[in-house]
Amino acid sequence: MKKIRGIINYIGSRKITSGAAAIIKNNKGEILLGKREKNHLFYPDIWGIPGGLIDYNETSEQAVRREVKEEVGVNIKIIKKGRVYEELPTRTLNFQTITFIYYGKIISGIPKPMDETSEVGWFKPSEIKKMKLAYNQEEILKKEGVI
Repeated sequence: MKKIRGIINYIGSRKITSGAAAIIKNNKGEILLGKREKNHLFYPDIWGIPGGLIDYNETSEQAVRREVKEEVGVNIKIIKKGRVYEELPTRTLNFQTITFIYYGKIISGIPKPMDETSEVGWFKPSEIKKMKLAYNQEEILKKEGVI
């Protein structure tokens, strides 16, 4: 909860935030998703790719590695960069986000629910197409050609 308050204070003082997220596939072509805790401030109880806000004095690559570790408990190697996406303010989120997408490969650890995540799972692209995802992640995964 302390981290969520920090995020609220940070966002409240800014109108634009930047984040980084990882698309992680297994050898079956399934994609790793984490389900946000039911009491999470934004998109509670909704699935999404692991990622989060970039801290001050942190690169987007450092942020995505840190966020993946914090949310799903694994260390990743970045294998390539995806695109950069922008989400304009909505009724749900009164701030603009810029998100850097990376493709990652697990180098250590086994995915498990961690900070702000209640479940983790591997999903086929066809399954993900039918799911509601956090933020603009459905659009991201479509534009990346993943689903």
